[in-house]
Amino acid sequence: MFKTILYSVFLLLGIAIQAQSTKGINFQKLNLEEAKNLAKKENKLIFIDVYTTWCGPCKLMKKNTFTDDKVGELFNKNFISLAVDAEKEGIGLAKEFKIVNYPSFLFLDKEGKLVQYDFGYYNATQFLQIGSSILQKRMSQNDTKSIDQVKGKMVGEKVENFTAKDQLGKSFSLSAQKQKIILVFIRGQWCPYCNKYVKELQDLSPELKSKNTRLVIVSPEKPEFIKKTIEKTGTPYTVLYDEDYKIAQAFDVLYTPNKETLDFYNSKIKNDFTESRSDHSGRLPVSATFIINENKEISWRHFNPDYKERASLEDILKQL
Repeated sequence: MFKTILYSVFLLLGIAIQAQSTKGINFQKLNLEEAKNLAKKENKLIFIDVYTTWCGPCKLMKKNTFTDDKVGELFNKNFISLAVDAEKEGIGLAKEFKIVNYPSFLFLDKEGKLVQYDFGYYNATQFLQIGSSILQKRMSQNDTKSIDQVKGKMVGEKVENFTAKDQLGKSFSLSAQKQKIILVFIRGQWCPYCNKYVKELQDLSPELKSKNTRLVIVSPEKPEFIKKTIEKTGTPYTVLYDEDYKIAQAFDVLYTPNKETLDFYNSKIKNDFTESRSDHSGRLPVSATFIINENKEISWRHFNPDYKERASLEDILKQL
């Protein structure tokens, strides 16, 4: 009996230690070449903390900042993270990048080229902002579009299969649907225009069954925020979490707001905006509506970059 209790204690202790070890940034034991290969494989950037054992701010970063849950969530999802001692294994790195201040932070692309350099002590909130700005810079350098550049899928275009989890955690697959689909993109539960429109869409419900049609809402927000959408609107429809914006990209409705708009959202909406989506890029979908027929083709669409303008219920019904 005593052995069983003792075993249970050690098991629980081991679980607790493991949980602690995964808190914050997961620094991997890799050299730069290995990190570059992994970054290419996982489509991530590389973050390197260059420290020394005698540096006070380095120790504070390790104790206070790198252990923060939100910092860990952002960096583990988007970066391959390394920590190197500038006076040991990091001598060559410090020389290459002419590092004289500690701690120094190197943000590299998957080829090992410098994206941004920074140094000094930052608290968790400040370092989270640095990481987020790096990701926004990366998006702007890649295939991120402005709102004027997105055009939306056109009538007659074929829709490739996509899958996503709904608000109940169930998997939705377009290819498995035998009826027409009304696909409605929303920006999130923080958007009053989206909430108002989702409520209005409930008036379509009595007509849909007779017209062999299912209405599906696509949100870029995580499940806990989709729950807020349902609480605010009372919608009975399927709401899909568009993780990593895959559906929005496929329908060419994904864009990055300009800096002024992003600064406004980040300052006014705060966590409901910055923490709600699968990354901190600030990207959003145009509030578009598409009707997909049984052959998985776009038969009708409403696409207006102005988020205040939505497809009317009358126009939707006419097309079913």
